[in-house]
Amino acid sequence: MKKIIQVLLIIILVTFLILTAIAIFNPLNLRTKFIGSIINSYLSSNIKNYSPTTDSQNIATSSTSTSTSTESSITGTSADKHPLLNENQEKTLESFGVNVSQLPTSITAGMQTCFIEKLGTTRAYEIMKGDTPSVVDFFKAKDCIGK
Repeated sequence: MKKIIQVLLIIILVTFLILTAIAIFNPLNLRTKFIGSIINSYLSSNIKNYSPTTDSQNIATSSTSTSTSTESSITGTSADKHPLLNENQEKTLESFGVNVSQLPTSITAGMQTCFIEKLGTTRAYEIMKGDTPSVVDFFKAKDCIGK
């Protein structure tokens, strides 16, 4: 019985150390993939017909984004995938594998009230003015998406 407890404690300690290393150092982009899978799972269950981007779509997007950004700086235009998000917000969400074009394109009064309640007035208005939301902001306000 004592050996079993020792083995379980070692397993728990090693797991904790591995998760801490992933959180701090982000080897092989594991932290981003883990957070992205949580976000996409939530969005898939709360947005009808939502499907996250695949790795091949992310690669295609990142390779075309460099040519698009060069092109947009020359022509002054840019491909806007979502009317409520600025370019930095779109890039952040896309790095997590979120399909930005499938997110809701309007905010209801209930959503707005919920965001202000969950995030606080100051932070909610910072995000509405273009500040990129953090993962913590998303987890605080995730329940507001369906309202």
